[in-house]
Amino acid sequence: MLKRFLLGCTPLLMLATPAAAQTVQGLYVGLGAGGTMLNESINRRSPAGFFGLGNGSQYTYRTGTNVTGSVGWGFGNGFRAELEGYWRRAGIQEARFFSQGSFNGGISTTAGTAQVYGFMANAYYDFDLSVFGPGWSWIQPYVGVGLGFAYSQFRDLSMDTYTSLRTTANGNGRTLAYQAIIGAAVPLDDWAPGLSLLAEYRYFGAGSPRIRVQTSTIPTNNQPAYVLSEVSRTAHPGISGHNFSIGLRYSFGASGAASAAPVAASAPLGFGSPQFAPAPAPRNYAVYFENRGAVIDSVGRDTIGQAVRTAQTAGASGLDVVGSADGAANAANRALSNRRAQNVVAELVRMGVPRSAITVSAVGGQGPVDPQLRRVDITLR
Repeated sequence: MLKRFLLGCTPLLMLATPAAAQTVQGLYVGLGAGGTMLNESINRRSPAGFFGLGNGSQYTYRTGTNVTGSVGWGFGNGFRAELEGYWRRAGIQEARFFSQGSFNGGISTTAGTAQVYGFMANAYYDFDLSVFGPGWSWIQPYVGVGLGFAYSQFRDLSMDTYTSLRTTANGNGRTLAYQAIIGAAVPLDDWAPGLSLLAEYRYFGAGSPRIRVQTSTIPTNNQPAYVLSEVSRTAHPGISGHNFSIGLRYSFGASGAASAAPVAASAPLGFGSPQFAPAPAPRNYAVYFENRGAVIDSVGRDTIGQAVRTAQTAGASGLDVVGSADGAANAANRALSNRRAQNVVAELVRMGVPRSAITVSAVGGQGPVDPQLRRVDITLR
């Protein structure tokens, strides 16, 4: 399953145009799909076993389906909070009974499915690899944990044994669920600002629901089915397993707010070819930020809009974007200055500047604690 997942992801990753990874800020939505590998259900503790026969039982699943949808909020500092809905389903692959700890055969056919769906509240942290150099800015790994609600269902799990007995399990239950997540985002800003391709692995676990297990004779043309035993017990363990998916995430914050200064539709998008003799205009602009913040406010968007309009009318060949921070020259301030710079780049692209016309760098902390150093400089070339 993992090999097929990676092979399926390869073409998408090759199509993804490398761009600078950006810290998620504001509202975003996501959608993913892939495969689920549910853990086997095994129980040697009950005298009747999982399916009502033998001294225990083991139950394995085929590779199934995994679908997720999410809506979340990025705080602009690497942390995100998210509400996720999910659905996972897999069918029986193999079932075995145990007697005195050893296999007791006779199973001829198996059928049925197990599925789980519900909601999770997730917390994430996005790693900024640009601190290791600009060559690492095309990808952004992240980790996360989640806690929520699971509705687990065992649907018509059946086994025919010795061609004469049929054991069937049905049941559902609402339990707590948990998950651990590791993934990576590849920005697709050259296609659509704010859009990212995601590749994720999740380990998911849910509590144990109650199931109803019935053992009966197999009906024939001349003989109806007779119920031999019927019990209700807790399934051990609950539905859990490994999940792999690919998906897309769209961040509305990367598109700017409604208050962003629009660029006139008639403004030329080309750089290096002025439409008329440029009037004297500023060549340097500064976008300022709150302490430890990387979110662009309305004043900052106006400043960026002015820089774009000047670049278009004056025929600038490109723009240089440099992020700064106040305080010590450490890794944290370098990452902060880079987030500020990347957010300004995203806004420039949204306003019509080709990404290829922008260079971006981050200088980190500049020593003193000074609000004037909490900025991104835009210089027209």
